[in-house]
Amino acid sequence: MKLTAIKPFGFLLISALIALPAWTVAKEQAAGTAGTETAEAEKAVTEHAKWSYQDKTGPQYWALLSDEYRMCHEGKNQSPINISTAVPSKLKGIRFEYNMLVPENIVNNGHTIQVNIRSGGKITIDEKPYFLKQFHFHTPSEHRIDGVSYPLESHFVHVSEDNQIAVVSLLYRPGPANTALDALLKNMPFNVGETKRPGVRDLELFERDKVVKNYFRYSGSLTTPPCTEGVTWIVLQTRSNVNKLQLEAFQYALKHPNNRPVQPLNGRVVVKKIPTAK
Repeated sequence: MKLTAIKPFGFLLISALIALPAWTVAKEQAAGTAGTETAEAEKAVTEHAKWSYQDKTGPQYWALLSDEYRMCHEGKNQSPINISTAVPSKLKGIRFEYNMLVPENIVNNGHTIQVNIRSGGKITIDEKPYFLKQFHFHTPSEHRIDGVSYPLESHFVHVSEDNQIAVVSLLYRPGPANTALDALLKNMPFNVGETKRPGVRDLELFERDKVVKNYFRYSGSLTTPPCTEGVTWIVLQTRSNVNKLQLEAFQYALKHPNNRPVQPLNGRVVVKKIPTAK
């Protein structure tokens, strides 16, 4: 969720001559170990992944796979969406307090690369706190802005004490290497079912203490089954960067695109926070 004024998502141009060897070694290691995955891990992933992004278990069939997924077809407030118009509003800024993030693990579950968080992250929306539980990635992006798709999108998933969900979306555009992503790529689980355990310092560049004033907000859903509605979506107006090597690492780990197509607005209104002097 890099905002240009926020330190944790500051970008530094990393030489391709430095980045390429590390990525090449990681890719070769992943290829070499792919055939040694245990049958138990493969079975667990298969049982969990009753849905997918492809063929007869892809997004257009999710509602047919289970009664629990019927909202994926019947829901009227589904996500993601294409944001083409937004109503200006004097919404309050969103307070980000990501201090001393403690990761649980990074998982390749066959659907996404997900970083599970043990503690340290909180946002405040309308004076209500939501606690960061995990963040994960989609390539290409799920949300679109004026019809434009981005190469990468991250979703920061927060849950309040009364189990309400708020998801912050950050879109990535092609550009210089993103140092925050580099820390994750060092711990990238390239094989489906694989789990890595990053250190606390690997998430330092995701930490921030800032009031965010530029964002879109709308009521939507989870973008994966069971497509639960009532989710507050915060789509940041500021874009982050991802370079070619970093994007290829995500694509190699995921093996296929993992974006749900945009869903109809069905009369919903997207509001846009108006930056203020304060």
